[in-house]
Amino acid sequence: MKSIEVFVLLAILLMALPIPLMATPDEETPAAFPMRGRSRFLATQTPRPVTSQCSLKPGTCTAKGSPGPNCCNNRCVDMGTDKNNCGSCGKKCKITEICCKGHIVNPMTDNFNCGSCFNS
Repeated sequence: MKSIEVFVLLAILLMALPIPLMATPDEETPAAFPMRGRSRFLATQTPRPVTSQCSLKPGTCTAKGSPGPNCCNNRCVDMGTDKNNCGSCGKKCKITEICCKGHIVNPMTDNFNCGSCFNS
């Protein structure tokens, strides 16, 4: 019985020993890893396409990386596929509808757009 108590006491001491070692701060860690706490994905700088002020600068929407060639409400959009500007600025598709080359269609009931655009 005495040996079991000694064994349990030693086991508890051995488990408690690494806790203070892990809790001590490492002074070299911040210098070695300046991005600590940040993801590499978030740290990369990717150029964002210019999508605003297209009404002031007419060529903005035709530039490489633009979301679309049309300017609606000072934003570059593709009127052929945009659900909020389908065919013309401000023409919105309902939740069950999609925009197919500027036409609002319901893919659940339209025989020419079954499930997706132009799928018979």
